[in-house]
Amino acid sequence: MLTILTHVLRNRIFLIIVSAILLSLSFHPLGLRFLAWFALVPLLFATQDARASIAFKRGVVFGFVFSLMSLFWLVFLQIEANIKIIMLFGLVLLFLYFGFYYGTSLLIANKVGLWIFPFAVSGLEFVRGIGELGFPWLSLGYSQARSPIIIQQASIYGVYGISFWLVLINVLVYKLITLRKAKYLFSCALVIVLPFVYGAFRMKEPNGHLISIGVVQPNIDPNLKFTKAMREETFSRLITLSEQCKANASQHGDSLELIIWPETATPIFITFPGKYQEQVLQLSRRINIPIFTGTPMYDSEKREMYNGAILIDPHVGITQEYRKIHLVPFSEHIPFEDHISFLRKIDVGGSHFSPGKQYTIFQAQRISFSCLICFESIFPELSRRFVSDGAQLLINITNDGWFGRISGPQQHNDMAILRTVENGVPLVRSANTGISMIVDRYGRISRETELFKEEIIWNSISAVPTQTVYQTLGDVVPVFSLILITILLFAKIFIYKNR
Repeated sequence: MLTILTHVLRNRIFLIIVSAILLSLSFHPLGLRFLAWFALVPLLFATQDARASIAFKRGVVFGFVFSLMSLFWLVFLQIEANIKIIMLFGLVLLFLYFGFYYGTSLLIANKVGLWIFPFAVSGLEFVRGIGELGFPWLSLGYSQARSPIIIQQASIYGVYGISFWLVLINVLVYKLITLRKAKYLFSCALVIVLPFVYGAFRMKEPNGHLISIGVVQPNIDPNLKFTKAMREETFSRLITLSEQCKANASQHGDSLELIIWPETATPIFITFPGKYQEQVLQLSRRINIPIFTGTPMYDSEKREMYNGAILIDPHVGITQEYRKIHLVPFSEHIPFEDHISFLRKIDVGGSHFSPGKQYTIFQAQRISFSCLICFESIFPELSRRFVSDGAQLLINITNDGWFGRISGPQQHNDMAILRTVENGVPLVRSANTGISMIVDRYGRISRETELFKEEIIWNSISAVPTQTVYQTLGDVVPVFSLILITILLFAKIFIYKNR
């Protein structure tokens, strides 16, 4: 038996693949989140005593397989056939991109020491989410999104801090297996238990005044949504569901103060006067509830298109608007096209939206809120900025119909949950085809819809935010990690040159 175990441990490629599979299984579609606590241990065995260059290459292989196993659903995105080949090439680059970060993390750990590995992973996850090409998807902390008691630690140091915590557990388990010392068993137990204690202490029933919010999930086929033939059906469905939402809530004694429609729910420029704008204004007046909806926008002076959202007051009409700030690369715009003119001529089947500049704080009857359109919910710094500016609620509107049924919508949905704990505010999500949900400030889901189903949900949520350490300090863990790594690497180089 010992001989077999020794042989397995020497089979480096096998260990790397096992490690990548275990970690991918901690995310959707299976969501076996406990696997993330030890999924990296085989990888650490595969890279022990390896030269720096070998450790880097094995990290690249690990990251490639992990992202391939976790993001395979991207292959099934509903896009034009002539763009499919370009996309497949892009996916290979994306998986290598993930591999580069894990390879670099292992390279740093190889040069400085294994205890720096949690700092390297956390710091580089943070770097991976920066800029127009930022893509913090699959940051390890998101694997724990459905464990409210565990993710309370995000109120201190954010999702990248949870990633640090997970990698530290993996390192301690590895040390315990290889060295078999009691101090590692005690340290591992302590590192695991402390977040549970903090989480149990922090979570309590919401207090303060409550507001009732309704969510409409119209389930409109995204391939037909912008066709003229589907326009009447789209508005009819949105109006009917909104009226049902009010009626059902009233039957349960709830008086809705806001109804939310998803991203680009109105498939026309609803900010321009006309038949459909009047239908929505009449609906708001008829049910006497403000309506918040996603809509495309056009600035005729600048001749620019925006992916936006507006608030419609039953007594005033359109009162405020938000234009999406962080656009989806290659889908909504070509990265850096504002700075490099020839990039504007590239066509990969997406739209050419312009980014918004204003961090809008919407003012409803008894609450201030901000909007995260589509994948803006995956960028912690954006939500933090909104809450810092006065938002008491985060609203995420999206259209995940392009993602299909497997993994994509679930992963995207889970990432939004962490924004509540980090900032101490609730979040309401309206998705065209799902998943829509209502989440309190502790990351607990009170209402949630199924995929590709026409649904309405509503609930009362606390409108009193809780100040968090993360809201005050931001991503201090990854920033400190990057500073520490830089200092240690320079120190290593200095010692090497002067010995």
